Amino acid sequence: MSDRTYGLARRLRPIVAGVTITAIAAGTAFALTKQDPGAAYIHDISAQSQALFGFGKPLATGLTGTFTGPGDQAVELATGLSARLVTDRVGKNADMIALWPDDENPTYAIVCNEINGTLPGAPATVQRVHLSDGEVSDMIFGLKSCDPAQRTAWGTIIVGEEAGSSGRLYEILDPLNTNGVSVNRSIGTTSDPSRVVARTAVGQLSYEGVALLDDGTMYYADERRPSNGMAGGGIYKFVPTSPFTAGAPITDLADSPLASGSVFVMRLGTRSGFSDYGQGSNTGAGTWMALTTPGDPTTWDLDAAAKLAGMTGFYRPEDMDLDPVALADGRIRACWNNTGRDTAANWGETLCLEDVPAPSQPTGAQPVVTPFAIGNPELRMADNLDFQPGTGILYLLMDATTSSENPAFTNDAVWACLPDGADPDTLSDGCVRVMNLRDGMAEFTGIEFLADGQSFLIHLQHRTQDDRALPGTADELLISGLAVK
Repeated sequence: MSDRTYGLARRLRPIVAGVTITAIAAGTAFALTKQDPGAAYIHDISAQSQALFGFGKPLATGLTGTFTGPGDQAVELATGLSARLVTDRVGKNADMIALWPDDENPTYAIVCNEINGTLPGAPATVQRVHLSDGEVSDMIFGLKSCDPAQRTAWGTIIVGEEAGSSGRLYEILDPLNTNGVSVNRSIGTTSDPSRVVARTAVGQLSYEGVALLDDGTMYYADERRPSNGMAGGGIYKFVPTSPFTAGAPITDLADSPLASGSVFVMRLGTRSGFSDYGQGSNTGAGTWMALTTPGDPTTWDLDAAAKLAGMTGFYRPEDMDLDPVALADGRIRACWNNTGRDTAANWGETLCLEDVPAPSQPTGAQPVVTPFAIGNPELRMADNLDFQPGTGILYLLMDATTSSENPAFTNDAVWACLPDGADPDTLSDGCVRVMNLRDGMAEFTGIEFLADGQSFLIHLQHRTQDDRALPGTADELLISGLAVK
């Protein structure tokens, strides 16, 4: 067994509650290590996947081609996992998911449909799925490219538009009784302001990743790519004027902590008064730069304000999730994906931000960014992500060029990445392939774990399935069988 494999076994014993990691034969491991230590290490963790990840043999390679059958048959799974089709009637670009009323025993999934809902006759852009029977209800019409969806600690749902400088964040009160609400995007109003409002205090950008603390502090990403030497999307922090304190859910949207607050953008590079920012400085320590609200906050373009403030930009920062293990330890750590572009051999990456207490810094904390997973020709263009509760394992969903578009690539996949252990680097201690898509026209989106960590919901966007229940719909699956010790 390699030293690193032995160290990994020791470090992960608390995660798997005392399960002993059994090494492969020492002679075989030594021979593999001597020839190719990297391949030997991947062999080791794959061989011990049940103990390390909670499922059997990972998938060795990707798939190619298209598939027109039912959603539960449109995926290939690691040994021991199963897929159940919850519904095949969510919007064709069903994206992120918020569980309701909680993660422990959810009865509904609130779903964003990433379409242009402003077109005549466009389907709903926010939907509600009854998990027991797959019934789909239309909640909101008129949003553009609805992408993130998240439940708050004060009993509401937030959804956002991945729509550039016009993208807004909306908050929903009483989601089970929100039906058929229409949005006027030109001014950010809704037909039922008692249940759905635009949150102008957080600004406008291309919403994708959102990590929300219980008091209303919010970390969020602007899903833009760099262009002509200008920075890509920034990472922002919203600090509420009136933080939420633990208690009963709110009954009036005016009482939400998202109604008022201050916005900051991340700048990395601490030398000479935080002036060494820009290209080449996208990891390490930095600061939060305050942004000034314009005279008309209803049209606040955060990207323009952030570039004037000297932000750090990334290549299409996507989904973002809080690390629950760090949070239980009193630390604020959030990870996100920078998608990249695989046709240009920019495979993407997963970075993690820890907001370290620093009383002298703006917001009272200092952001420190480190790499967690580096993309490669197999794990490329990661998009959505979610931490598995109780383990520190991070699941990554690919939004990559597929075989239906370029025969040189495989279809999309889902990967599970171990947390970083006590070794000197900050990287995951290894990633394995959990799921493959048989349908090269489709895309995995919206992964959301249930609280026990044994199952998760996931979408198969824009399927090519024949004989669908409704034209232009997508699949929602429940993946089960994960063991969490």
